[in-house]
Amino acid sequence: MKIAVLGAGAIGCYYGGVLAKEHADVTFIARRRTYDRLKHHELVVKSIHGDFSLPVNVIDSEHLEGHAVFDYILLAIKSTGLEAAIEELKVLMEDRTKIICLLNGIGNEERLAEVFGAQRVIGGSAFISIIREAPGVVHHVGDGKLVIGEWQSHTHQDAGLIELEKLLLQAGAAVRITSDIKRIKWEKLLWNITYNPLTALTQTRVGTALKDPDLKLLLERVSAEFLNLADKRGIIIREDYKTGLLTPDEEIQNHKTSMLQDFENGQAMELDAILGFVIQTAKQCAVSVPTIETLYHLLRFLERSH
Repeated sequence: MKIAVLGAGAIGCYYGGVLAKEHADVTFIARRRTYDRLKHHELVVKSIHGDFSLPVNVIDSEHLEGHAVFDYILLAIKSTGLEAAIEELKVLMEDRTKIICLLNGIGNEERLAEVFGAQRVIGGSAFISIIREAPGVVHHVGDGKLVIGEWQSHTHQDAGLIELEKLLLQAGAAVRITSDIKRIKWEKLLWNITYNPLTALTQTRVGTALKDPDLKLLLERVSAEFLNLADKRGIIIREDYKTGLLTPDEEIQNHKTSMLQDFENGQAMELDAILGFVIQTAKQCAVSVPTIETLYHLLRFLERSH
């Protein structure tokens, strides 16, 4: 099985790294500083399960001609870069290739399905805490599970996906295949919209936000607004997931959200993928989400001013 990782950031480097450590056939597709780093230095993964580093196969995203034929492309870019990535995917995709989409937010799998067909799209959500410290250097600070599932329902599971799950489990990564990936994506969005915007705005980590009474109140309001919208849309969020959302968890106390990392690195935050989708959906359903709207506009101002 040949696997490409398009998006050598925190998520891509971690999952690609643990697969490469187990001698899977993994190729990273990177650009500029990350390409240079991985071309001339080892990939470095610091992890609560033990640090490791290793040389990896890497190709320049600007020179994709003559690439190998991949069975799966692990798409781990920012949602803001989806349209640009689609052009790269058009070069990479072959008849047997499928995309595993690990982008934050909702709407990304739908867009990929429009271009490549739903039968070639695997939805995914990574419930895990990883910080990108530098190009080719990531820090796994909190455990969690990768959940993947075919976007188009089938009566049988993809054999290759089962093999990939087995590889990841052998590598020590928690992973499971689901037949209900669309609900899982809504659950991941609940976590993202609760924590990402507020921690980016206040430049705090998850544990700090949970311990502060004022920030905790806002976290509760955001999650309540989102859950009300999900209910109106007929999306069933599991009760144990809802009740555990704002419960302090030792493994995520030190987690720095992806939106905060983007802000600190001077990159565009995924405002539309995480907040904009919810605001638009709320308008369609005539649901009020005032706290979410306020955070969206404050973050847009912050991004323009940064």
